[in-house]
Amino acid sequence: MKKNLLHLWLFMLMAAVSFSCSDDDDKTPETIKLEDSWKDGWTSQKVLDITKGQRPAPSVYLDQKYIDFHLAQFNGGATYLVSKASLDKYGRDTLGYPDNTQFVMTKAEMDAMLTKTGKDISKIETELGIPAGSWKGLEMVRISIPDPKALSVRVPSGNEMGANSLWLPGGHLPTGYSEAVVNKIPKGKYTESPL
Repeated sequence: MKKNLLHLWLFMLMAAVSFSCSDDDDKTPETIKLEDSWKDGWTSQKVLDITKGQRPAPSVYLDQKYIDFHLAQFNGGATYLVSKASLDKYGRDTLGYPDNTQFVMTKAEMDAMLTKTGKDISKIETELGIPAGSWKGLEMVRISIPDPKALSVRVPSGNEMGANSLWLPGGHLPTGYSEAVVNKIPKGKYTESPL
């Protein structure tokens, strides 16, 4: 009987230790907010006031903890939408801009956005901040990149060819979705699927 009691006691102790350890393992890290991550003397407006092509790397004005947190969101994959006509015109061997950049968003956010919009192009334009009617009548496809780290995923600097007047420092679209930049994407490192 003593032996059974000892086994029961050990079992309960192991279960308690296991439970207390698994509690910590299941916690997700706190969100690191952009507004709390500016280095001294820097603001979004200060970065925007610098001429495109001369803007500093995000590590100059953002805390590294924020950059790491932001880029970790892309561990589950990156993706973007493009017209099939553009791919037909420029080819599929290597995707991206001539300056070795391509803007992307997280796979998880794209999945959620497409569900929310029902894949309606006008609603997608609104969600992404694309001027209304820009994609009207175009056959859009989704480019998915399973391993954006292999393509040097990084927070955009605002110097990229694809950065327009709506670009904001810190890796978010004006509508709030996360964005990053990857190097040009060679065939075999992405999949293309119809929208």
